Amino acid sequence: MRRVDIYIETDSTSPRPHVRKYGYVLECDLRGRPVTREGFGQTEGTYNQSVLIALAEALVRIKQPCEIHIHSGNEFVLNMVDNNLNKWAAGGFLTGKGKPVANREEWETIWNLLKGQMTVTEHGSHAYSGWLKTEMERRDMNV
Repeated sequence: MRRVDIYIETDSTSPRPHVRKYGYVLECDLRGRPVTREGFGQTEGTYNQSVLIALAEALVRIKQPCEIHIHSGNEFVLNMVDNNLNKWAAGGFLTGKGKPVANREEWETIWNLLKGQMTVTEHGSHAYSGWLKTEMERRDMNV
């Protein structure tokens, strides 16, 4: 099974909603050569929401079953992917109190895109952290 790494960064980790930039890099080995693709965007929302949007945009680009390694500094999102995503899906993306989980739309999208995939999460800085942050600063991304 092919391994695909997804590296995600945002320009801010503040939990408060505001306009923020995000970026991701997809990396895989194709015929013995590393191949990368990147994407950048901007959204108004929370840190968690921007990471979820970046993840969903990266996952859409994967067209076959893979072993997906998700790299991010957002420990909460990675923990939810590992421990709660399947439970939320089974429960209709509702909390124990019957209310929709925060960022429900993004979580549903990610769950649908991850079905049939093997997923590994890796928390912390990564090989593309600095480059993604520099590119987000350099690019003019107007909403």
